[in-house]
Amino acid sequence: MSQTSLYDTWINDTSERRKASPDLRRIAFGPLFGIGALLLVGMWLYSRGDPMPRFWHAYLIAVTYFSSISLGGLFFVVVLHLTGAKWGVVLRRLGEIVSMGIGFCGLLWIPIWASLLGGDGSLYPWNTPGVMTLGAENYDSLLAGKVAFLNAPFFVGRGIFYFLLWFGMARYFFKRSVSQDHASGNGPMEPLRWWSGPAMLFFALSINFASMDWLMTLRPTWYSTIFGVYYFAGSAVAIFALFAVLVWRMQSRGVLTRTITVEHRHDIGKLLFGFTFFWGYIAFSQFLLIWYASIPEEMQWYAVRRITPSSTGISFATAMLFIFHLILPFLGLLSRHVRRQRGILAGWGVYMLVMHWFDLYYIIAPETAGGSLQWPGLPEIAVVLGMGALYAGALLWIAAGHWLVPVRDPWLAESLAFENI
Repeated sequence: MSQTSLYDTWINDTSERRKASPDLRRIAFGPLFGIGALLLVGMWLYSRGDPMPRFWHAYLIAVTYFSSISLGGLFFVVVLHLTGAKWGVVLRRLGEIVSMGIGFCGLLWIPIWASLLGGDGSLYPWNTPGVMTLGAENYDSLLAGKVAFLNAPFFVGRGIFYFLLWFGMARYFFKRSVSQDHASGNGPMEPLRWWSGPAMLFFALSINFASMDWLMTLRPTWYSTIFGVYYFAGSAVAIFALFAVLVWRMQSRGVLTRTITVEHRHDIGKLLFGFTFFWGYIAFSQFLLIWYASIPEEMQWYAVRRITPSSTGISFATAMLFIFHLILPFLGLLSRHVRRQRGILAGWGVYMLVMHWFDLYYIIAPETAGGSLQWPGLPEIAVVLGMGALYAGALLWIAAGHWLVPVRDPWLAESLAFENI
């Protein structure tokens, strides 16, 4: 069947040309937002008596986790326009909806920003009162040299700028795409190819600096020149893992079963496989250079990332991350058969979303609990589930009433007819 006749058949098939139900907003505002808020408030009350700020570290893990997923969605949308990749048109609306969630993630950062402006240094040690004040009992000359960059007003200002930039880009691409759904020509889409170049440049710079602010300054005496790429790689893994799960969920309910084909799922699997390996390459490169140089101020970061303080040699947690975040999915996703099976691919998607969360837990959790890595407990699990309910509710709210596929995109016919070579 030709591309034109395939598109004509598709456009007249109301079972495939679907809009997200407006009722999704009722679901979002009721059960999801309610459950999410209850879990977060409950964990905050439960953890108030802890000697260490475990709730806020759990909160930081969750908020950076869901921010990374939306940033991965923004990357996917921009790179499709930048490269002119036609195969992903049928998936682009899902990416646009997920990318729009970055605005909600910005709202979730407000409690952390408020605590920093209030002088709380329990999460970020450079914000501890007196640590940068000459003559104070806890004065740190090394941190004092970074006061121009590491201060609460500038940190919060940078964070607000990042989210305004990301939300502005996500909203521009989303609104143009939605306008094309109702346009007779290709006018709404024409500027997107040109704007995708500057957008990708700004995205690359901003995600690099944001990850340094959010994660690397938890231990402000440590640094890595490829940390931003490390966080980006995890974001890319997360969005393709989420696509695998979303496609399985929709198609199991009879939605887009002939729009997103086995060929598209195959490419989702290939990209999930490729970025998993890319994450492993960046993670190993960072570890190898630090291990080889054996400089104390660099080695301190890996020294505390052990499941128990008595661990010797290579940290068990570091080895576990390499095995279960790299080696196992590398072998599991290598097969063409796996990437073309909807249920199996979705299973790997769930697995990689969990491993991406553990990766962020590995980065953030040792900065509390006495400077060692403990097994995840109730606060970490309850907070990520609570925030996950809020995040899912926000995405359903954004999706409600919109087409699940860009129905008048000029390249939709080619995307519907896409086949792997």
